[in-house]
Amino acid sequence: MSRMRLLLVSQPARDGVLRHVSDLAEFLLSEGDHVDLAYSDWKATDQLALLVDRIRSSGGRAINLQVRNAPSLGDLGALIRLRSFIEQTRPDLVHAHSSKAGALVRILGLFGLPVPIVYAPHSYYRMNRPGGWTTSAFHGLEKVFGRVGTTMTTSRCESTFAQRVLGVPLSRQVMCHNAVDFDRYHPASPEMRDAARVQLGLPCSAKLLGSVGRFSSQKDPISMYFAFADVVQVLPDVHFVHLGQGELEPEIDALISARGMGGRCHRIRYLSDSAAFYRALDGFLLTSIYEGMSFAAIEALATNLPLVLTRAPGNNDLADRGLSQVVWCEPKSVSSISQGIVAWRGMLDRGGEPNHRCVAKCYFERKVCYQTIRTVYRRHITASSRHGARIHA
Repeated sequence: MSRMRLLLVSQPARDGVLRHVSDLAEFLLSEGDHVDLAYSDWKATDQLALLVDRIRSSGGRAINLQVRNAPSLGDLGALIRLRSFIEQTRPDLVHAHSSKAGALVRILGLFGLPVPIVYAPHSYYRMNRPGGWTTSAFHGLEKVFGRVGTTMTTSRCESTFAQRVLGVPLSRQVMCHNAVDFDRYHPASPEMRDAARVQLGLPCSAKLLGSVGRFSSQKDPISMYFAFADVVQVLPDVHFVHLGQGELEPEIDALISARGMGGRCHRIRYLSDSAAFYRALDGFLLTSIYEGMSFAAIEALATNLPLVLTRAPGNNDLADRGLSQVVWCEPKSVSSISQGIVAWRGMLDRGGEPNHRCVAKCYFERKVCYQTIRTVYRRHITASSRHGARIHA
């Protein structure tokens, strides 16, 4: 079989998951595969419209499931529409991205959907802390659904969590790293850096530390901004810029105002292409309490930036890669993060080029990562065909 017919199902309409699905779809189309898409336009960005147009212009079909990330009664209608869509498109394999899409697809699998299923969680809910009623409920569902299809993890931390906490055996797992476009994300010359700062309205003379991520509890912006507040006086030339938005923005705005940091903290809520953002930076900060494998972190590596990272699940996968300019901090520790920012500023004074882009190319090259995924597809389709597990007209 040279040409596969694939259905990608994804609920997030923004951020890293959408970027991954878009890039993966583009790669599959370039390899001659047929790609259909089931998506949700809840909190969508312009990048979703571009993806839907790309799928349809290539001859594929797309359906809006109109679901949110939290469970709701509307999920039943989405489940019925998805089943009908699968019967109409007759895919060789279904690849579900994120927990909501994974739940919908694997529920159909529990009721006998005769198509191979691959599920990519893109980080499990509360990987850092398995306890609590809400967390236990989510993890309980994952334990049931983990018996359906193959789970595609993006890091060793995610794989270990799936096995030890959720009971997903290694025989039902495959690891495929997230990928980065090294042509788009690349180191900046001083002239390119200044041009990016002018484009984004950022100070050209500052030492600029940046972060990319939702204003959500998973990314822990509260600790991030408290840490920056602790160092603004001792690092007078450092400014901070954050690309993202989310439910914790009002709390962050109040903190910035109370600490008088408005002139030192800069906010960019959304960019359709974040490459210029990284080129504007002198360093990158990520304070997540857990990740699958952060797209932002590997994009910063590709740009060859010094990093300040929390020792959180997902981030920890980078700890033994031999990266030359990374400062490690404890999650949710304001003092540890503030010390990390000071240490990063010291690295700038010492100079020297990081080896980050070179190391990242060994693990996160797009063609290698996506070809690995495509090989997984082909293996599962071949095994399924041998057992006659296909939808027929």
